[in-house]
Amino acid sequence: MEIFYLTIVVTYILSYLSRIFGSEKEFKLTKLNGVFFLLTTSIFIAVCGLRSNIGDTYFYRHSYDLLILTGETTGYEIGFIKLMELLSLLSSDSQILVFVVALICNFFILLCLAREATYFELTTYLYVTSGYYLVTMNGMRQTMVAGVFLYFGIKFMKEKKMLHYLALIFLLTLFHKSVIFMLPVYFLAQEKPFSKKIGLLISGTVLLTLGFSSFAGAIKEVSGEYGHYIDSFNEGGANILRAAVDSVPVILAYIYRERLSKIWKYSYVFINLSTLNLIFMILALENWIFARVTLYLSLSNYILLAYIIKNCLGEGQKRAVYIMCMVFYFLFYYYDQAIIMNVVYRSLILGIY
Repeated sequence: MEIFYLTIVVTYILSYLSRIFGSEKEFKLTKLNGVFFLLTTSIFIAVCGLRSNIGDTYFYRHSYDLLILTGETTGYEIGFIKLMELLSLLSSDSQILVFVVALICNFFILLCLAREATYFELTTYLYVTSGYYLVTMNGMRQTMVAGVFLYFGIKFMKEKKMLHYLALIFLLTLFHKSVIFMLPVYFLAQEKPFSKKIGLLISGTVLLTLGFSSFAGAIKEVSGEYGHYIDSFNEGGANILRAAVDSVPVILAYIYRERLSKIWKYSYVFINLSTLNLIFMILALENWIFARVTLYLSLSNYILLAYIIKNCLGEGQKRAVYIMCMVFYFLFYYYDQAIIMNVVYRSLILGIY
């Protein structure tokens, strides 16, 4: 875990420098200093891309090794297979696959955070301490797709470019089919935050969660030969602490909804994405499979929380809430990663065994 603590400290400092040496732009956002931003991004990419273990890293490397040995690979979408085949022309070392996926994922995620930056150092801090950064090492293919989706998808939502958004979804399904669940999100994101439609959606979600076992049984009955997928998703529920953490930006956004609508033109997009993220995390309390959808949504939490702290709170409140975020997110991170998951980072290239 030491490498992660060092990453938190160094990226926080560099992100802070990128903000204070930057300038303000429209909607009270910050234009970052490019040099410090690139240094921050490079560290995230290096730590992620040079690892030798964690999560499904071994299986992706094994698939790449089989491709080198036999010229064949199965089980992945055609886009990802073509990416592997392209990389195999450059190197037979499977580390190149890990590094390129880490580069794509982290580069686009950091670009998205930078474009919507207020307290940039806080958003990068939350990126790590929320556990998302570690997930990029445990769900390589999906988080690579999520990174691209978050950067371009949010852009198309803000600009109301529906056809661009649909084309993006289609393209990304060639790399991970789960992104298809983001199709209706374009329309939900355009709704007025905390409207009756959103309220009905939340109510329906809660009812579905409370009766998930009954719904799952019924779905299995009518699914015929595809019913086994219901059983394959029986992974247990998410930690309730995650739902509690994800509820904070939504609660604050509701309290300051009027001010946000006045000073931030696109606040509705991030509020709705955070609300949807909370909905899926509530569902994940019953079955962890729903938490996979939050990979396409949860980045909005960090952006929204940082914006509210900087632009909606008084000076004294800013400092207090900022510090509270850092303390409680770190405690959550330590509990989740060090105690519950007991994560060990290894990198042959960096000499960490």
